Amino acid sequence: MDWQELGAVDPRGLAGARAQAHWAAQAIAAAGETYLAHVPDTSHTAMSWDAPLSALAGLAIPGALPCRVALRVRDLMLLLVDAGGREIARAALAGRTLAEASAWTARAIGLHTRSGASRPLVHPGYELPAHPLASGGRFELEPGAQAELPRWFANADRELRAFAARTPGAGPVLCWPHHFDIATLVVLEVDAAGEATRTIGAGLSPGDESIGEPYWYVNHWDAARVAESEPGKLPALAAGEWFTDGWTGALLLGSELVAAGPAAAQQAMLRAYLASAVEASRRLLTAPSP
Repeated sequence: MDWQELGAVDPRGLAGARAQAHWAAQAIAAAGETYLAHVPDTSHTAMSWDAPLSALAGLAIPGALPCRVALRVRDLMLLLVDAGGREIARAALAGRTLAEASAWTARAIGLHTRSGASRPLVHPGYELPAHPLASGGRFELEPGAQAELPRWFANADRELRAFAARTPGAGPVLCWPHHFDIATLVVLEVDAAGEATRTIGAGLSPGDESIGEPYWYVNHWDAARVAESEPGKLPALAAGEWFTDGWTGALLLGSELVAAGPAAAQQAMLRAYLASAVEASRRLLTAPSP
């Protein structure tokens, strides 16, 4: 699928819809926590973008009748799909509470897998930003903004998969339910035990408490030292800017990307940004220690 033009809704106006989708995705994370074997990086709770469904989908729940829990972002529709991606059951979340969403998910999984009684879902336990949904509030749809969010996820998934495919050491493209970012991690170096010691992360956040709009990021990490973060010594970027408040990374704000113009111009800016930011991070990681 080609790049989907962004900007039908101002990126700075997506915060409410993003929070609704973030909280809705917790049903997927809880299903992973409850039904899947736990792994140290918590990827058993993570999601991927399913383009045919236009949804965020969790990992397959194994068994004689495997299934996945998915969230269609544009209308906050919770889905249960089989191994082939065929819809088994759906629940519109507008007007429901998070507890009701979790209960529906547990029942749907129990019915499909023929496991008998529903198994209550267990949330992974991390904290999310304060929101009425945390204390019994009900999901609300913002149709325009809710329809714009999937374009950001779809574009990010497409570009990150292409980036990962051509980049040695890049891991899978996953959406993480804690921060709700979709990203890949490039491992540049490992120690004798196989643990990563130098990495570059690239991804899209739909926004958070500190930056209230979608933004792309490229960051880097070195187990042996903190990479150079003095603004005057950071390499130039093709687009975006450096962030140095607590961590060092290259940011491209959604509003800057939208301002680039139509779809082709947006995609060109993103690709130029990504290439320059990743190369800059490699240079910072390999520079001699000060």
